[in-house]
Amino acid sequence: MELDDIDLALLRALNADGRLSASELAAKANVSRGTVYSRLERLQRAGVIRGFTVDVDEHRLGLEVTALVLVSAGQFRWREMSSELAALPEVQFAGYLTGGFDIVLLVRVRDTDALRALVFEKLQSIQGVRSTQTLTVVEEVVDRPNIIPTE
Repeated sequence: MELDDIDLALLRALNADGRLSASELAAKANVSRGTVYSRLERLQRAGVIRGFTVDVDEHRLGLEVTALVLVSAGQFRWREMSSELAALPEVQFAGYLTGGFDIVLLVRVRDTDALRALVFEKLQSIQGVRSTQTLTVVEEVVDRPNIIPTE
């Protein structure tokens, strides 16, 4: 789908504040409310806008430890592990990699005891997990919910 300047302006405005009204979006994109409604509907139908969510501060929820867990999986097993990884509530993001590891996980847990339990008891008990390497995040410096093209 080809996005024009109006689409990008609407996406940037929603990315900054997902609770903006159609009138506020229209003012920010310099278009009519009708245009806002039709553009948002088109962006949703095309799958560009997948949904509307809330942005939660994990630390205020008590999830004090953030880590990246690199997973090496057995040959031909990594694709089947998707549903098992998705079932772990501590996993915020999972992606397949090229290079020395097969999967990267972004996990958030209450403390280091919960991190240990996740890695040693849950992850390493999944069939096909050969090894893991855990990198603890000491400070998050960039946390963008979405990347909207600038041009």
